[in-house]
Amino acid sequence: MGRGVFIALEGIDGSGTSSQRTALATALRGRGHEVLETYEPSSGSIGRLARSRLATDAVPLDRRALALLFAADRLDHVATEIEPALATGTVVLSDRYLMSSWVYQALDCDPQWVREINRFAPWPDLTFVLDVGAAEAMRRVAGRAGTEEIYETTPLQERLAAGYAGFARDPSLARVQRIDGSRSMAEVTALLLDACIAAGL
Repeated sequence: MGRGVFIALEGIDGSGTSSQRTALATALRGRGHEVLETYEPSSGSIGRLARSRLATDAVPLDRRALALLFAADRLDHVATEIEPALATGTVVLSDRYLMSSWVYQALDCDPQWVREINRFAPWPDLTFVLDVGAAEAMRRVAGRAGTEEIYETTPLQERLAAGYAGFARDPSLARVQRIDGSRSMAEVTALLLDACIAAGL
């Protein structure tokens, strides 16, 4: 049995990573693939702790400590979910992964340090950056239920969008592709599926 393929969906809040994870997983299953849908922060104990500290009404946590929580959750996520699934030939589709730490935690921490604490996290086989303007993304966020998070302001999202755009253009990063996330749900899913097929899925 061959090794599976690890795909990460990245983008700012409201870019559609969660919705597209579900839609792309359905499309890939329709092509006969076994697919594991997952996300970060993960559903593990470290991930739940990290997620709880993102809420705007949470007790403030030092941003370096938060970055370390995300890095620890990622290693646990890889060891307990991602790698075991890949070993069975499963396609792993993650809503956020390593690039999110590079972008989000680098707002408040030294970017090189953020990379250093995440150095043991394997790079995905494919990374798709869903590119959506900050104003449109915040409009989407305002229309959904859930707890408001500390990064969900337009000025911060503009900075985050610039960070993602920079990585999407970085020639030193392997297998990263920008996807126009401002298009309709179905159009974005079709673009993602086409890119997966072009990559051999």
